[in-house]
Amino acid sequence: MPTPALRTAQMMALAFMSMVVVLGVVVYLSVPDADLALPSTYVIGGQVVAGVVIALVLSTIGFRVAPITPGTDPEKAKGEALQKHQMSLILRLVLSELVALVSLALAFILTEGQVVTYLIGAAISVLLMALFAYPSAGNVGRVEASLDSAGAQSRLADTLGVI
Repeated sequence: MPTPALRTAQMMALAFMSMVVVLGVVVYLSVPDADLALPSTYVIGGQVVAGVVIALVLSTIGFRVAPITPGTDPEKAKGEALQKHQMSLILRLVLSELVALVSLALAFILTEGQVVTYLIGAAISVLLMALFAYPSAGNVGRVEASLDSAGAQSRLADTLGVI
């Protein structure tokens, strides 16, 4: 059963995801003479490459956290694990949102395909957030493995109620 800590993490992730959607509405309403044409292939290619690079960065460093010191009191380890998970979650959310933020800037700079430029970047960002940042059982497990790498037991998945 999900705990309040897990629900808080889920709400934070969903808030970041929904902000990407809100920014899309802002782009559509504020770009004068916005068209729905496709941007150049260089722009789309750059967005896809940026998404792949960020996915690699998230896979490599996004789940790394300092391990819990062996012998730490179980209650202290629980609090430390929750804090480190939250910091890791925020890092992964911010890195995932980069493609959307750069696409937002491009939407105001480009002369054609402004809305579609943002939509592509937003889709890539939301996908990255769903895969790497949303506190699913797999993502929590990866953070827990990093926390437990020194031999201590963080019990992060149990604390969050993720099975």
